Amino acid sequence: MRLRLLAVALAGLLCAQTPPPSNIIERYADALAALNQPDNMVFEFTVDQSGAHNFDETHRIYRSGRHERDETLALAGTPLKLPLVRIAGENAYPYDVLRLAPKPAEYAFAFNGTRVVAGRGVYAFRTAPITPGAFAVSDVLIDEQHLLPVVIAFTSSNRGLKGKGRVTFGPAGRYWVARDVSVHAYGADGKETREHIVWSKYRFPASLPASTFSAPKPLATALP
Repeated sequence: MRLRLLAVALAGLLCAQTPPPSNIIERYADALAALNQPDNMVFEFTVDQSGAHNFDETHRIYRSGRHERDETLALAGTPLKLPLVRIAGENAYPYDVLRLAPKPAEYAFAFNGTRVVAGRGVYAFRTAPITPGAFAVSDVLIDEQHLLPVVIAFTSSNRGLKGKGRVTFGPAGRYWVARDVSVHAYGADGKETREHIVWSKYRFPASLPASTFSAPKPLATALP
């Protein structure tokens, strides 16, 4: 019986140490470097947050370079007659896959087997930043076909908040975009905040009118 248990333990250890396919990290880095980025994009997302603040919103976003138009379309599930508009310039997109994906120059990768996620075969890797920081990727699942991230798990800390989350990515036309993110964060008082975002209706127009990123004019009001 002892020999049998030892054999099972050794088999499990050997399985855990199975090396990844040859050059997978190099091919992953090449796929990131070759990834097309849209000049312009339009999409919608819903965000649901509970905890310290509770809200449910739907937004439509227009982006061109670092310029962004954010239209709030619905609050608490109720569509607004007129969207609330916010214009931002020099605004980096936080869910750009190239911004979040761990790079071999910045992270150590440890192979953690293969899996199937939403019908897609993936290579699983645990990751550790070479230089620790407030944001760190802890795991990445790499699509076997496209060699791009389909899931990025992370930890973060900022202004007394500590949390963890995961972002999923997938193809939209010839681009690789965010699909959903779930985050759990805890404040210094131990209270939990949960946030879930789902993206949809991606479009990639050749151009957007300059007026897209101009502040809306106030509505005319009748004189008394």
